Amino acid sequence: MFTPEEKKLLEQYVTSAEANVFAVRGLSGVVGAAYARYSRAKGGFRETLLKEFIKEGVIDPLRANELIERVLVAYGDDSVGELEGAHLSFENISMLATKEIEDRRIGGSPIEQSTRYVVYDQKIDGPAAGEASWRYLRGEELINAPFGKQYLATMDFVFETYTGLVEPMKEYFTQLKPMEAAEYDINGDGQKEKYSDLTDEKDRKAFRTTYTFDLRSKACDTLRCLLPLATLTNVGLFGNGRFFQHAISYLLTSDLPEAGRIAREAFAAASQVIPQYVRRAKRSEYQANNRENMRTLSAISFTAPQPEIPSELPSVKLLPETDRDLATLAAMLFPYSNLSLVSLRNKVAAASQAEKEKIIAAYVGERKTRRDRPGRALEDGYPYTLELVTNWGVYKDLMRHRMNSQQRQLFTTKIGFDLSPEITAAGFESKVRECLARVDALCQQMAGESPVLAQYAVLHGHFVRWTLGMNDRGAMHLIELRTTPQGHPNYRRVAQMIHREIAARSPWRGAAMKFADHDNYYWSRADSEARQRVEEKKLDERFSKPS
Repeated sequence: MFTPEEKKLLEQYVTSAEANVFAVRGLSGVVGAAYARYSRAKGGFRETLLKEFIKEGVIDPLRANELIERVLVAYGDDSVGELEGAHLSFENISMLATKEIEDRRIGGSPIEQSTRYVVYDQKIDGPAAGEASWRYLRGEELINAPFGKQYLATMDFVFETYTGLVEPMKEYFTQLKPMEAAEYDINGDGQKEKYSDLTDEKDRKAFRTTYTFDLRSKACDTLRCLLPLATLTNVGLFGNGRFFQHAISYLLTSDLPEAGRIAREAFAAASQVIPQYVRRAKRSEYQANNRENMRTLSAISFTAPQPEIPSELPSVKLLPETDRDLATLAAMLFPYSNLSLVSLRNKVAAASQAEKEKIIAAYVGERKTRRDRPGRALEDGYPYTLELVTNWGVYKDLMRHRMNSQQRQLFTTKIGFDLSPEITAAGFESKVRECLARVDALCQQMAGESPVLAQYAVLHGHFVRWTLGMNDRGAMHLIELRTTPQGHPNYRRVAQMIHREIAARSPWRGAAMKFADHDNYYWSRADSEARQRVEEKKLDERFSKPS
């Protein structure tokens, strides 16, 4: 089929010049256009590559750029953009900003620095030589605002408290589980052993490592309730071109100045590897205007002086099915209100037809092109609509599931705080209460200037109200994944509550989710860490060189 010379050339870009199934490599920025071209070519991908993209034995960048331009005109860049991708790293961004990025569900796969393994107790270099600061955002919109001095002082106090509790909490868990009493299946034989049972030094070392990680992760799980949303973190992300175009546009449209800065940096980075697929990324005045109109409308009739607080926290409610128009209009209002979805449905039901039309007009807005699309309220209508009031850490962990539609309200300190019982048992509740008092005072001052910016001061442990729309497959995936023994206790509890709500409505559907685990595992990472040592031992044996 190909000459020896052509095969040698193709082997730089495909895993096989002969097989019917092969992988493409070394064509970043070009492969999307090549695939699009070969969809209308008589020959296969390799023939298309040789004929149209390679000149004098190498990829011709000028020719490739011209072909990409022509492909985008002929095929439309929405679909072609899904054939090209890039890896971007977002470093030293706030945890609040990560949700702006990860909220884009389709076409992107993020992985975020874990608060279960990383202790945020180290300072980083500041803007001035010799200056070090705790890991939280210091954007000009924050430090130069009227609340700037209070913001810096409060964040410093919170991080000093968090850092000061790391070792004491480790010591507390050491007393609960001294190493001589700990048991792990360190050999992978199905039997748990104590440290004193082991004779092999490698196994003993693996046991000590497992024990250290076991206690550290428990301390991290407990203390992360103190981390503010301003905490700086890292996110690695692979996405296709279409994803990055939409994500960058969304960030440019965000009310967070930090999001705009991230968008501009992401655009510059992506433009160096997939320039043709992000070039149309821009701020959406349509979305910005709709958001402002909805906030104004909601403030008049659909917002209370203080947010609603459920009688029990955390709260998971499976809402009953209701009139579709009523449910959708309530979903339109939800992100701009501080009322529960049930209350919003009741208010919409009592509203006049003219008031309902105002909601629709503000939410749908003035669409000038097909790309001017309203928000997620128009996804309303899943078999399950769940309203959740959970701590922010649970929201952070569960919001990333793709097979659902989720909306959130502005993060606030006013619904309450989920204090880890271990902090109280260890005798440190007063220290945390002092943090909460200072953070609440800061949020109140910040909210007077900007409720959007006030979110930075919210802590992982503060309760937030959000909704999830899911079908049975989405619920099965979320519940069975998030109730596994190694999961964080807080989100395991919420996933179990979701399962019970579904099972109460439809027993057979609940029964079908047979891998939902309702047991309790206090040392949730213990067995997982032990299994990791076993796998590491296998790898060491596999890759060790003979002496």
